[in-house]
Amino acid sequence: MLSKKNNVIWSIVDIILVVSMSALLYYGVEAQLFRIYSDVAKYQCYAVAFWHGMPALQSFPKTQCDFITHPTIAFLSNHALAFWMQQHHFPVFLVHFVANQHVTQRFHVLPHEYPILVLLPFSLALLAPFAFYQVTFAVLMMGIAIIMYYALLHFRSRGAAIACAFYLVVGCWGTALARFDLLPSLFTLLALVYAMRKRWHWAFFWLALGTMLKFYPVILLPSFFLAQQLAMRGRWLAWRRIAPLVTFVGVCLIITCVSLFSSVEGTLGTLSYFQNRPFQIESLSASFLWLTSLKGYALHPVFTYGSLNVLSRFSSSVALVGTIALVAGLAYIYWLQWRGKIDLAVASLLTLLIVMVTGKVFSPQYLIWVAPLLAYVGQANFKWLCSWGVISALTTWIYPYLYTIAGGIMKVPYVPLFYPVVAMRNLLFLFFIVALLIYYGRQWPNVQTPGVREEITPLAPVLAGDR
Repeated sequence: MLSKKNNVIWSIVDIILVVSMSALLYYGVEAQLFRIYSDVAKYQCYAVAFWHGMPALQSFPKTQCDFITHPTIAFLSNHALAFWMQQHHFPVFLVHFVANQHVTQRFHVLPHEYPILVLLPFSLALLAPFAFYQVTFAVLMMGIAIIMYYALLHFRSRGAAIACAFYLVVGCWGTALARFDLLPSLFTLLALVYAMRKRWHWAFFWLALGTMLKFYPVILLPSFFLAQQLAMRGRWLAWRRIAPLVTFVGVCLIITCVSLFSSVEGTLGTLSYFQNRPFQIESLSASFLWLTSLKGYALHPVFTYGSLNVLSRFSSSVALVGTIALVAGLAYIYWLQWRGKIDLAVASLLTLLIVMVTGKVFSPQYLIWVAPLLAYVGQANFKWLCSWGVISALTTWIYPYLYTIAGGIMKVPYVPLFYPVVAMRNLLFLFFIVALLIYYGRQWPNVQTPGVREEITPLAPVLAGDR
């Protein structure tokens, strides 16, 4: 009887926490709703353009969909691609297929920077009245956040669920319901949950869906494959060893073929979109470039690719260092995983953290990617909550607060505190990663089930009442 009463009490606590999390996250994006320059406003343009064609965008407020109708970035075009295919003697029917695609008509307008699967969440919000698209989208993402909470509660612990809610509110206050990143983040969490239970086909299936939403989960594929191989016994060339990977490739291939049939230009254009992108102003690399500007080297802010970026004479050198650090970091993670010092959950978390810290772009919504993984690994560990809580709070201070007081996107670099706060956040972020690498590098290998064990070392006790 007492156990049943405790369950009821904790269920009520969960409901209170979920409602509080939802209310705070909605309040964080409320000021962004009904704006024509927000990310969700872009999602609405993409969805309407796909289902009704580009002519339908004429009914939108002026300039809302200019990034589609009057792009400022050169993308790969069907005509250029068809010409290249003709020069390289591709079959005539393929050349004609590409050349004759009508990329402005319905079912043929794809997002420039995202895979085709994102049109699913973008389109769901179209079920609401036109003027309430952004509110509806926020409510949909709120539902994803609630599902994430209960997924962690069921598959990990109540401490993990509460930690995730804390990370989302503190670090993603202005982005969680105003971006679609919660969806690939949820799919990545589901992939991890199934992998930790050795349900490999489902694990790779969810990882593929996450990849087809926002590409970044594909960086976790080597760790998932390595964990699967280490967990299996028998012949190395057995079909069951590669079948889950075939599942991943098959799902990605089917979705990509659908995308190519819809628009070759839109499918391959995403590659050219990221090819020459400069450093986003909040990245660690941009912080290094800012330090060089203190020595007199010019730093030029530019608004391109939908974000505020910086240009410097040292950009190429810093990019090279970032690439080397990325390769070295990933190699070290795979070595730790191979030796059994870390499991798949830790490997996935470290991989995403290193990709974020060494990449050209570090947008505030990237914290959404790692929130459930941080909660899964660290659960209610006080040191994790404090350290990542500070990083999260600084990120929220940067966006939306410092962006808001600037009074304009191009005025942000001239806010006195902007660069110092960004540099402080990035330095703490780097220290956090280094501390984890040192800590897990000192662990004794687990020789029983390397790569997929539930925990490596005991973490701090989770909250009372955890499952």
